[in-house]
Amino acid sequence: MNRRSLELDPGFRLAYLQERQQSLGGRTAGGSLSLNELYLKLLLVAIFLPEGLSFFIGDFRLSVARVLIFVSSIAAISRLSSTRTVVCVPSDIAAPVAGVWMMLAATVTAGFTGLKGAGIDAIVFTGAYLTFRYLSPGDSSVRVARFSCKLAVLVICVGLLDPLNDKLFTYEFIKSITGYVKFSYEGALATKAETLYRDGVIRAMGPLEHSILFGAICAWFGTLAFTTFRLQVFGWAVAGIALIGVLFSQARSPLLAYLIGFALAIFYAATPRFTARWRLVGLCVSAVLVTVFTFSGNPVVTLVRLCGVSPEAAWYRQAIWEVGGRVVLGSPIFGIGVNGDWNWQSHGALLSESVDAFWLATAMAYGIPGSILVLLTIVGACGLGSIDKSRHLTPEEGRLSVALGIVMTTVVFLGFMVHFWGICWILIAVFAGMRANLAETAVLRDRAARAAETWV
Repeated sequence: MNRRSLELDPGFRLAYLQERQQSLGGRTAGGSLSLNELYLKLLLVAIFLPEGLSFFIGDFRLSVARVLIFVSSIAAISRLSSTRTVVCVPSDIAAPVAGVWMMLAATVTAGFTGLKGAGIDAIVFTGAYLTFRYLSPGDSSVRVARFSCKLAVLVICVGLLDPLNDKLFTYEFIKSITGYVKFSYEGALATKAETLYRDGVIRAMGPLEHSILFGAICAWFGTLAFTTFRLQVFGWAVAGIALIGVLFSQARSPLLAYLIGFALAIFYAATPRFTARWRLVGLCVSAVLVTVFTFSGNPVVTLVRLCGVSPEAAWYRQAIWEVGGRVVLGSPIFGIGVNGDWNWQSHGALLSESVDAFWLATAMAYGIPGSILVLLTIVGACGLGSIDKSRHLTPEEGRLSVALGIVMTTVVFLGFMVHFWGICWILIAVFAGMRANLAETAVLRDRAARAAETWV
């Protein structure tokens, strides 16, 4: 069933609108649809604003995105509380519990001081999920995705100004306006450290907090555009620009994520009737992991080397996992807190306290349950199974559901070699919320179609 058939079938439209109105508290009114969609697009713009535009209220550093997410999460909870019919996706449970656990763990480990830091992260993560899960109009997913890809192109073009001008263009521009100074950047610029330079050339970063995060954004939105809009020039153009962004970020892990995302997208397009495609992929990945962890004395190094990362980076990540792993096992339930001392100096190979592994860093900060709950939020968004073949979704909506699944797969993969924070931390929750919302849309339309058939 395509978009035109949905528009021409008044019985289906009436049934769907009534079901949607009952289940989501009147969200289908024409005015609220446009307002909600406009708000989501505004929020996406705010998410990509650079860190230098944040501001302080008391001891709290806030950004426009954080304020908007806080407001919209209240609206989402209010909308959910008035709902009479709910389609429950597993991530709907995992996301709020993850936020509560992060605040609880931070309070246990560092009291009110820990709660201040972790509370913002918890509210932002859970709030972003709730916003894109419950405030997204049922027919707006593709439009919001298209807008986000256009926005990503703008962000990538801004990021490319860094190597073209041989300086952190966005950072220097914001600093000249607001006076915001980040001393870690200043030190790295003065010494031409590898965090900002590679082979003497400055790495593209744009409004992101790090070049690796910029590369991850390029990989995610390039995959999203190519998978969803592969039949249009738009999808190929965004994917091409995203590849340029990844290359100029000079980050190997995001480049690998980009290649994995495209390989999965091509595999999906080439096997339209192979319903067990993702099971096959899962079995192959599981077989590789079992083999590596069974026969390798240094499995982290082996896996990272298989991913094409340099030997130096592989051994460095092995050292991080060795030290960080002991920390996690020493405090498995609540972790050591966001700013906990993990005694990285005990390992001669480590040069700083940076933990370049998202899953390990989350477990260190909030305990193993915290890391698992964040993972369950990502995976649980796809908990209702493949919906791309639903006859009640448009072809683009179906491809978008697959694209979001692929993007979240690369998030899980990159999380073992890269740490996510700031803009990327928010976007992970956004992707999960969008995927869960699409699953709900498919279920509600199916219910409405069955109800319409009984009325005929």
